[in-house]
Amino acid sequence: MRKFQVIIALLIVSSFSTGLLSVAFATEKASLVMKNNSTEIQSATEQPLFRLQPLHHPSPFYYKELVELTSLDESFMIDQRYATKNNFTGMIHYDTVLCLIHKDIARRLLAAQRLARSKGLRIKVFDAYRPVSVQQSLYDATPKELRMYVAKPSANSLHPKGLAVDITLVDSTGRELDMPSKFDDFSVKAHIDYEGATDRQKSNRSLLIDIMERSGFRVNKTEWWHYYVPESAAYPLLDVQFIHFLRARSGRLDYRYSDTSEHSPSEDLSFRIPVLE
Repeated sequence: MRKFQVIIALLIVSSFSTGLLSVAFATEKASLVMKNNSTEIQSATEQPLFRLQPLHHPSPFYYKELVELTSLDESFMIDQRYATKNNFTGMIHYDTVLCLIHKDIARRLLAAQRLARSKGLRIKVFDAYRPVSVQQSLYDATPKELRMYVAKPSANSLHPKGLAVDITLVDSTGRELDMPSKFDDFSVKAHIDYEGATDRQKSNRSLLIDIMERSGFRVNKTEWWHYYVPESAAYPLLDVQFIHFLRARSGRLDYRYSDTSEHSPSEDLSFRIPVLE
């Protein structure tokens, strides 16, 4: 009888101890979870099992099918000549520096940049998407004898569709490769079959053309810097001013403001990107 009572007493003590251990384990586990809920989950020995990772790839912003090129790849070098007076007209045509392209050519241009970087080079962009109103102002500012180089806005215009880019190649220091002519040189030197260039200039021109053609672009035969995609007929002409894109991205766009209306130089541009002079 006494032996039976001893066994009962031992079972009660064992059960009580197990309960205390369970409570202690549960308390410790809850404490660990609360402590590490926002960063990591740990074991009782404080060794991390895994860590929650933040998102590093936010979706790029699109407006009217346009996207800012450097939001996709910051390695592009931007030198938009028509946002400065450093162009053949000597006039500023853009309200700010903003390199936009149509989203449908983004993949090809990124592929071209990868090819360039594999050779220790980068792409420098002189111009990309161009509002159709700016295309008209460029045409109007072009002397009649040179208008074969600057197209009047039409259904075949490529820059106002965001489907063309004017580019060159730069080395690791940002210096342009020597080409047969300067950008917007309206002479036979700009033609891709110009034979009066040096061997180095011809080689650099051929390299640029090869990179772009391997990426799905075609070259304009009279402008070694001008590349476009051939599937352009179904795309509409756009007159999205850069200020419209910036306002839409910042949530400040008044959608009653027509994309075809002219932008007033006196309009508030307090958040504009600095213009490179």
